[in-house]
Amino acid sequence: MENSLYNKTVICPVCVKKIEVTKVKSKSCVIEKRDTDFCVYYETVNPLIYDVWVCEFCGYAAQGDKFENISSSDANKIIKSITPYWKKRSFSGERTIEKGLEAFKLALYNLQKIKSKPSDYAKICIRIAWIFRILKDEKEKEFISYALKYYYEVYDKEDLPIGKFDKYTCMYMIAELNRRIGNYDESIVWFNRLITSNEARSNKVLMESAREQYHIAKEQKQS
Repeated sequence: MENSLYNKTVICPVCVKKIEVTKVKSKSCVIEKRDTDFCVYYETVNPLIYDVWVCEFCGYAAQGDKFENISSSDANKIIKSITPYWKKRSFSGERTIEKGLEAFKLALYNLQKIKSKPSDYAKICIRIAWIFRILKDEKEKEFISYALKYYYEVYDKEDLPIGKFDKYTCMYMIAELNRRIGNYDESIVWFNRLITSNEARSNKVLMESAREQYHIAKEQKQS
């Protein structure tokens, strides 16, 4: 295993067995660039590929920061709906980007079997879209559309902020993802709503990006 990676032993909260998960050393993550929807590219190893942890024994999969936060009722749903059909396989050690994509798809499948919030779906779907973008796969737009659907639901139904994800970042994502799939009118409406919000002006970086993308969306609409 390369030097930028290390293994950690954790207890699966679903089947209560010890598993090895692989993490990326933070000092090894050298950022090359960012896309306007926050997709990050790295000069070295991409931590996104290792973001989802998978239990090799029961098939439970979730992002590392959420892996241990599952209720007993949801754990029972995984045991009943996923584990009986699960073929044991390990996701520890070095991963190809395809293996990372498989882990994210498993995390999405797990979300569908338990009581999950729109924000959980949005986080997984946008990251799957990013992986398809890195792979230059046309399915990127399909998963952008899924993520967009859930960001609308987050904005309408959930109490924001959720961690660092606030109302204005959600508005930005709705606007930018609409632009990326060619919904320019809708994109312009949401960028304009964000730009004219007095409360959002405290986030100068977000406002600057919103103004830039607003003008790009208007140009794309006219072309």
